Amino acid sequence: MKSIKYSLLLSITFFSLNAHSHASMECTDQPKDKWLHPIEIQKKIINEYGFAIKKFQNAGSCYEIYGWALSKDGKKYEEVEVYFNPVTGEIVKKKFRD
Repeated sequence: MKSIKYSLLLSITFFSLNAHSHASMECTDQPKDKWLHPIEIQKKIINEYGFAIKKFQNAGSCYEIYGWALSKDGKKYEEVEVYFNPVTGEIVKKKFRD
C-alpha cells in the first residue's frame, strides 16, 4: 500500500511540474494594447531573424512560432519552436526540434 501511495504522489508531482513548466513561460507583463501587431512581429521574425514560419500563435504572454531556421552550423534548415516577447519582438526561448 505504501508503494502505491508513493507512486501516485510521484506521478502527481511529475505531471504538476510538467504542466507548470509550460504554464510559467512569461514573456511580458505588459497589457495587450502594448503588444506589437501580429503582422508587424511576423515581419520582424522573417526579415530580422530569418525564420520561416509554419505556424504563428499567441501563447499566453508570448507570441510563438513553429517553423524553420538555419541549423547551428548554418548548413541546413531545421525545425524550430521559438517564443517571442510580444512588446519588443525579442527572442525569449528558441528550441531546435528533434
